[in-house]
Amino acid sequence: MPFWWSAIFWGSIGFSALYVLYYMIGIGPGATKEYDADLTGFYQEQAERLGDLKPDAQTMSSLMADPRMMQAAAGMFAANCATCHQKDGGGGTGPNLTDDTWINVKKAEDIYAVISNGVVAKGMPSWSKNFGQAQRTLLASYVAHLRGSKPAAPKAPQGD
Repeated sequence: MPFWWSAIFWGSIGFSALYVLYYMIGIGPGATKEYDADLTGFYQEQAERLGDLKPDAQTMSSLMADPRMMQAAAGMFAANCATCHQKDGGGGTGPNLTDDTWINVKKAEDIYAVISNGVVAKGMPSWSKNFGQAQRTLLASYVAHLRGSKPAAPKAPQGD
């Protein structure tokens, strides 16, 4: 067997031993902690770029009219909300967000309160620890933007 094959073989074994020590045994921060730190950094940068968005009707309307903001919010929604509400908002474990009958929401600004405080009785977590005010406002605008859209497999209407 050529020397360089043996060198690659033994080098990969040495690398894997260091990898196990660093990530799995706990000498380093671990992959989960690194991911959480990167995600926290990303959300902080995003919040800084968004600025000081207030959860009022005028701000939410202007966000809904901006395609770039809705695209950014769609990514947040897909990463955090689609598990329960489906990617298109049609509902799954959570309610359908595209129809005209909503639970705990009378006007668009109420969406911000539901995202911020959650609805523990219905299984909706509070997102105020995960996102800043600007991000929750952007997400609320996106959810309001979903109303009236046509999901692939909508859940039956719930609420008022």
